[in-house]
Amino acid sequence: MGLSKLSLRLIGTHAIMSIVVFFLMIPLMSVWENNAIYQWLVGLVFIAFFWFIIYSDVSYTSQKELKRDMFWKPKGFIIGLIASIPALILYVLSIIIEAKINYADIALRVWLSPYTKIFITFEDQMPYIAIIPIVILPILSGFSYLDGLRRRKKVLDAIKESEALRAEKSKVDK
Repeated sequence: MGLSKLSLRLIGTHAIMSIVVFFLMIPLMSVWENNAIYQWLVGLVFIAFFWFIIYSDVSYTSQKELKRDMFWKPKGFIIGLIASIPALILYVLSIIIEAKINYADIALRVWLSPYTKIFITFEDQMPYIAIIPIVILPILSGFSYLDGLRRRKKVLDAIKESEALRAEKSKVDK
C-alpha cells in the first residue's frame, strides 16, 4: 500500500478509536468520580488500548509488506507523521484562537480523547501539553512498523520448524 493510503487508514483507525473512547469514557469515568486511582487506571487502560490497536494495525501492515517485498523501514514513521496532521492542525488552531469557546480546543480534546485523564490533570497547561501525544503517534507507528520484521521472522521460523518436524516424521513413517 502507498503512504497516503496507509496514512488515511491510520487516520481512520485513530478517528474510530477516539470516538469509541470518547463515548466509553463518560460512563466509566463517572462511576467513581471521586476516586482518582480508579480514574487514572481507566485513563491508562484507554491509552494502552489505543496504543495496542495502533501497534496491531501498523505491525500487521508491515508483515504484509515484508511478504510482498514492499517493506521500507522509514515508512511507519512517515505514515505516523502524515496521520498526525489533523491533530497538528487542531493543535495550532487551539493555540491561535483566543475565543471564549475555543472549538478547535474541543475538537483537539475529542480527537485525542484516549489522553483525556492527562489533559484533565494538567488542565492549566492545555493545549500546550497536547503536543506530547501528537508526537507519540509517529514514534509509535514507526516502531510498530519495524516490529513487523520480528513478527514476520517468528512466523517464518515457525513454518520452518513445522516443515522440519514434518520431514522428520515422514522419515520415521517409512
